[in-house]
Amino acid sequence: MRKVIPLVLLGLLAAIGFSSLFVVDQTEFAMQMRFGRPVRAIVEPGPYWRLPWPIDTVVRFDNRLMVLENPGTDEPDKEYLTQDEQSGIGKNVVVTTYTCWRIRRDAAAVRRFLETMGDVAAAETRIGDVVVSELGAALGRNDFAVLVNTDAEQRRWDRVLEEIRTNCAARVDDAYGVEIVDVRIQRLNFPEQNRRNVFDRMRAERETIAARYRSEGEEQAATIRAEANRGRAEILARALEESERIRGRADAEAARIYAEAYGADPEFYRFTRTLEAYEKTLNQGTVAILSGTSEFLRLLNRSAGEELPAGASLLPDAREAPTE
Repeated sequence: MRKVIPLVLLGLLAAIGFSSLFVVDQTEFAMQMRFGRPVRAIVEPGPYWRLPWPIDTVVRFDNRLMVLENPGTDEPDKEYLTQDEQSGIGKNVVVTTYTCWRIRRDAAAVRRFLETMGDVAAAETRIGDVVVSELGAALGRNDFAVLVNTDAEQRRWDRVLEEIRTNCAARVDDAYGVEIVDVRIQRLNFPEQNRRNVFDRMRAERETIAARYRSEGEEQAATIRAEANRGRAEILARALEESERIRGRADAEAARIYAEAYGADPEFYRFTRTLEAYEKTLNQGTVAILSGTSEFLRLLNRSAGEELPAGASLLPDAREAPTE
């Protein structure tokens, strides 16, 4: 019996010593509690001692970056109202956000988190309320074009989100011992009941722009066609003028050649011109009624070896031209 008691005491001491040792992981913070009251905040990983349970207990908190999606509401999407000073009517938009936060690595911050929040669920509820409040205020101070715009200079999405993050951090960092790392928008859309009207208006605006482009294109096309027709008319006029000039020089050259030929041998010239006249007028089916002494038939009526009278012309008289 005396041997058993020491063993029991040794086992009891070992159990007490084992229960007095606890390890803080690198992914967590710990708060040592004594009779339910915080006595020590631990932010560095490693083994630590405490008084055995139930005197001391340990409350642990995750120190990693946590993501809170669409905070402050149980609805999948929440509607907000933008400012839109130009139209005077704010636009309802549906926004889905996420918030990155964590407990600050500071003993006083861990104690403050425990005292004000108690646990992560309560902290996310409070952070969500703050984010929703600041998001609504920020959107209400800005036009919709600041969030969605094809012009990069007018789109100031990052500035608005940084403003929201700064305001949220100012409200919760010191008061609750947490750090708001980032606030981002996952999705931005219009309410279902307004979406079709918005799309129809966007379609009408694009059709107006397309009609303006088509009108400008048709105007440019008409200008190009007019210039082309004017250029064509100028080219044809110059070509006609050049052709008339060439034709005039050709006629003058032909007349000169005819004159030179006639002057070189008038009798031969009359003879060839008479033959050409025969070739053009006396063909199959031609009926000519002329007198026997007609100059036009002089060559045809000549007998073999007959001499032409002196001064007689080989050309026919114009008054005796044959009639078809």
